[in-house]
Amino acid sequence: MHKNIQRYPTLYEGVFERANSLNFLRLILASCVIFSHTPYLVMGAKVDEHPLVHNFYVFGDYAVNAFFCISGFLIAHSAYRSGAGSYLVKRVLRIFPGYWVSILFVVALGGPISVITGHAATGWDWADAFHYIRSNYDLMALQYPLFGGPIDVPLEFPSWNGSVWSLEYEFFCYLLLLPLFYLPFIRKNLKIFIPLAYLISLSYYLCNQYLGYDFMSQAFGLHPRDLNASARMYPLFFAGSLLYLLSRKIRVYPVLSVLCVAAGVYITWLVPHANVLQWTQLILAYGIIGLGCSINVSWARTNDISYGVYVYAWPVQQILVMLGSVSLGLAANIFLDLILTFGIAWLSWMFIEKPAMNLARHPIVTGSKRREPSPPTTHSTSDTPASQADEPAAAQIPHPLGHPIQFS
Repeated sequence: MHKNIQRYPTLYEGVFERANSLNFLRLILASCVIFSHTPYLVMGAKVDEHPLVHNFYVFGDYAVNAFFCISGFLIAHSAYRSGAGSYLVKRVLRIFPGYWVSILFVVALGGPISVITGHAATGWDWADAFHYIRSNYDLMALQYPLFGGPIDVPLEFPSWNGSVWSLEYEFFCYLLLLPLFYLPFIRKNLKIFIPLAYLISLSYYLCNQYLGYDFMSQAFGLHPRDLNASARMYPLFFAGSLLYLLSRKIRVYPVLSVLCVAAGVYITWLVPHANVLQWTQLILAYGIIGLGCSINVSWARTNDISYGVYVYAWPVQQILVMLGSVSLGLAANIFLDLILTFGIAWLSWMFIEKPAMNLARHPIVTGSKRREPSPPTTHSTSDTPASQADEPAAAQIPHPLGHPIQFS
């Protein structure tokens, strides 16, 4: 008798051809950002007096790292299947509508509450409100205070949304894929140029270390903080893209995925002591994507509220603090922030983000002559449906490594 031998799926099969739990994991990651930020918003500098609470930063740092790895994988797939114009429109519609409404949320609700409760340095100022919107709408020159506040809160510096700094790098990563996937010579040689892009992104860190921040700041016109963020974020994104390139070759082993996730958390904790993150992005990427393929959680499969949780958690917590929630303690603040933010994020998904993504599938955007059938809902990646409407039914497109991909 022949023994039944379990066949493990490839990364491609696990993400795009089977039900997976990447949306659920992204929601967990967004929640980890709340665990990471709330202690500083509620306790301020006192966080450093509590070693256990101080180490909560690991949750947020790992979450952001994992977000970029997942994005690199999924967005490379979207770029490979879309025309350049369609790809760019879809990326804009995924990032900006929900983000713009979060800006208005701060101005329309957070600002007045800060004035009423005495946590604004000035009174209501229309000019400052419009300046806040104008400074933040394109992610290029973020302004964190509004009306000089919040002030007299535990956090030392006034900030209404300290989480959104990463969105600038996320969107720039989307732009970096344009030459890779839409210049004909490069597209024909992705198996050379995607690994090359990953290696170039790694060189950012080496240049910072060996050429010095002064030289790099003058050469690129960037603040050292931006240089550090670039050296961290871009390799994570391109590690995900590199895994996509190899996704027909690499198999998902659940135990290995769990071990890689655990290693990723430990590596993130090590960063302040020994920055080994720069050489381990592929471990992080394989771990989180493989874990998403290994578990089967139906919740959040069709409603991806993780982005809303990410952009609303900080301002919601600041509003809670201004209304006196500090006296309730850290655990109660985390609970309240989770509950309220999940609700707002669901509204954002249903009425802002999802309609925007539906617009991204419109024939005018995709270039199709007719509207394609809705993609299967078994895929749990909110970036996947937008890309699946790009191709005619039953079309065959070669994978970057030469394997045919069947779309039906």
